[in-house]
Amino acid sequence: MLHFPSPDIGMFGRRQRHARGHRVAVTIVSGADDVATDHVAIVADNFGSDDIAPSGNCPCCTVRVELQRALRHVLAARDRQPFSRVVIKTDEELGLILRTFATDRALGAAFYVEDHPPIAPRSLDDVRCFVLTEDVPLDWNAFSRFMTALTALRGVDVLHVKGMLNVAGCRGPVVVQFLQHLAHQPVELQGWPDNDRASRLAFTTRNIEERCVRDLFSAVRALSTSS
Repeated sequence: MLHFPSPDIGMFGRRQRHARGHRVAVTIVSGADDVATDHVAIVADNFGSDDIAPSGNCPCCTVRVELQRALRHVLAARDRQPFSRVVIKTDEELGLILRTFATDRALGAAFYVEDHPPIAPRSLDDVRCFVLTEDVPLDWNAFSRFMTALTALRGVDVLHVKGMLNVAGCRGPVVVQFLQHLAHQPVELQGWPDNDRASRLAFTTRNIEERCVRDLFSAVRALSTSS
């Protein structure tokens, strides 16, 4: 029997209609926020700030243990109590919660965080928020080298990076997300939401200026082009 490549398979696997693919959508809100309960599973994060454990050799890889268990319990009961979305109500550190979803070994294979409050470390004066845009399609290898260099140099201070990229050779936009040294699996969507094809990356950093990030990207891209 002859097997032909599927037109739905791209550089990063099967193209998805939504970035979450088959995973359960998650929204994170403040513990005081009111939440609609129709087709929603609500998880109250009342486990305390001591609910952390290392997920690797790096202190950036700590995750929330009891919160993981609560979410897995909700998922296991989905057949008896159907829901289409999970809402986590919390006043704990957001970075720790997001890292819990960053790898398949934790919750990344089953859940996808679609919305959450802004990430803010303890010292707000150190936070830099900016967006990089690029109109020309990006070479994935160059972008990958850029992010590898950035996280190697300043990974602890790369609090959150999220965006959609126009990657050369891809039919739809590629959704990417990074949390310090952790990288979510890139997802190529089936198509662009509109006629705007520019790449956009939103950065939340600690004491890293936009100019430094732009200069690093330009240097890595120039090196990749010349090699």
